[in-house]
Amino acid sequence: MLRQHRDLEEEIKTAIPGGTRTVVLDLVVLELERLARGSGNVRTWANAALAYLAKGNFSIVEHRPGPTDVDASLVQFALSEKTPTAIATIDRQLRVALDSFDIPAISPRARFGLIAKSIRLAT
Repeated sequence: MLRQHRDLEEEIKTAIPGGTRTVVLDLVVLELERLARGSGNVRTWANAALAYLAKGNFSIVEHRPGPTDVDASLVQFALSEKTPTAIATIDRQLRVALDSFDIPAISPRARFGLIAKSIRLAT
């Protein structure tokens, strides 16, 4: 998606019916910063994600007391929200965990844009 210079916000609006609000857990930002210090493709993608977050107008949300593992914190956040919450990820293991908890997942696909699996937002 980044290589194709597609607009992520437009992709989200297309993939998810209804109004949306994008929030980012503080642990996700810390994890991206850690990955950006690494090497290879992971570093490239982490830097691209950090640059995107810096340009956007996103709410950074403090994680709740409990697990400090990023994936576990994302699951906990989604389960504790009163409004329907989906998690965007490219991590296959996280998608499996989200599926086991019936938490909708959003994933990028090169040819198809964002794929929003099982998203049912209240209208």
